[in-house]
Amino acid sequence: TQSTWGPDQSNKMSTRKQKSKSKKPKALLSEAEEKRLEDLVFGTDELDVDSWNQVDQEEEHAADEPSEQNLFVIDDGPRLSKKRKADGEIQPAWQDEDDENVSVNIAGVDRLRKLRKDQQESIISGTEYEGRLRKQHEKLSGTANASWATLPTAVDTTDAGAESDEDSEPNDVYSAVPSITDLLRSSQRYTKKTARKLSPGLIEVTRMADANQAEPNKSVVQRVQFHSNGQLLMSAGLDKTLRLFQVDGKRNAKVQSVFLPDMPILSASFTADGSEIIASGRRKAFYVYDLVKGSVSKVTGLAGREEKSLESMTLSPDGKYITFLGKDGYILLVSNKTKQLVGQLKMNGSARTAAFSPDGNILYSSGGDGEIYHWDLRTRTCIHRHTDEGCLKATALTVSPDGRYLASGSDSGVVNVYNVLENGCNLSEKPLKAVMNLTTAVGHVQFNSDAQILGMSSKWTRDSFKLLHLPSCTVFSNWPSSKTPLHFVTSFDFSPNSGFMAIGNDRGKVLLYRLNHYGSV
Repeated sequence: TQSTWGPDQSNKMSTRKQKSKSKKPKALLSEAEEKRLEDLVFGTDELDVDSWNQVDQEEEHAADEPSEQNLFVIDDGPRLSKKRKADGEIQPAWQDEDDENVSVNIAGVDRLRKLRKDQQESIISGTEYEGRLRKQHEKLSGTANASWATLPTAVDTTDAGAESDEDSEPNDVYSAVPSITDLLRSSQRYTKKTARKLSPGLIEVTRMADANQAEPNKSVVQRVQFHSNGQLLMSAGLDKTLRLFQVDGKRNAKVQSVFLPDMPILSASFTADGSEIIASGRRKAFYVYDLVKGSVSKVTGLAGREEKSLESMTLSPDGKYITFLGKDGYILLVSNKTKQLVGQLKMNGSARTAAFSPDGNILYSSGGDGEIYHWDLRTRTCIHRHTDEGCLKATALTVSPDGRYLASGSDSGVVNVYNVLENGCNLSEKPLKAVMNLTTAVGHVQFNSDAQILGMSSKWTRDSFKLLHLPSCTVFSNWPSSKTPLHFVTSFDFSPNSGFMAIGNDRGKVLLYRLNHYGSV
């Protein structure tokens, strides 16, 4: 169909346009109503600019010159609640009443099933759920007996003769809460780093460049030891050479080597002050190397004793004595200052191993009779003696740096860990743990700096080396692994802060490992 556009239609459209243009929008509000709303929202008074400027100037002046009362704000510490239960326990500051109305299904979630007391239990209240989570956390973190988090009992600081005021509150201030004066007196106790707790089970170990890669030993490494500064490492062996290395984990540069022409070295150690190295072997004499002067001196024999070998040697941590294990059960005490014999101790059996307490006053020794002797070096008498459980012949002894633990190794591979009590005497005579991970004679045992790790080795079996965690007395399961190239371990040592661990083996290498748990070397 076709549409036609006529003149009548065009006239109608023009008429509509004119009507639309003539229409005007109606006013929504009258002028009076609009004025009333403006006064209601914005106010009717005019803004006094001068008064506002005056107020700003006064505020700026007050900020530039604060009053003496506003200079410091002293926080007197928390106001401890004095409300206690009948049994003396402090009430919690706040409790959520909705906890009783909450129900938790501990059987429906895998990670919550360990909170059940029996297999049939499933739904518990919110309060019970909170308590079980708290106990589980204390069990895993070992903070069940966290004495540091327990508030002390109230201390009444009022005078005995002072009259009490009924209106005033009792003086129930806790003495353990430090005042602002105590906090500002010194920052040592708040900035000093403390050793972190090592978790049992797994340990993070990273292999570094070999400590003696600059010059490996040409024979079996008989002795490795860190200097007290943690940067110097000594290695010695049957090649008659003392070697010193600056250990950094990367280059491990050689510092010096000293050749002793007539003595294969079986034992060597730094003195307590780190200024000398004492080296001995299967000879009647021993050598002293002075690190400061760079000189070597030979001490030919001990007056009054006819010893053919001085290969077993131990130095006291206080720097007073050098002990040699002689024949017929004699322990020879040599002055570290004069290098002369000053005393001797006698055991019933043969003397095979000895170790000092951290203060140097107690000497522990053991040997062929399977007993551990406790010697007081101040009186040079045996103050205690007990049988080493399950031991026929002792081969190694060591004491933890804090004096808490004593570890003994035997020719059967058993390592006993004892708890050392007052006066160096083990009153229980029952070991905390009998470690049976080694199957051949124990060659060396040693604690690290914070007594959280006990190293154990045997040179008679390949890769026979273990690390024991304390105080759980469990062996770390992940290291060493079957791929760790330890070979036959003959000696090992921890750095002063336990950051490094050096292991000497039969190939003349000193393997260096980083214990990642410890921040510093």
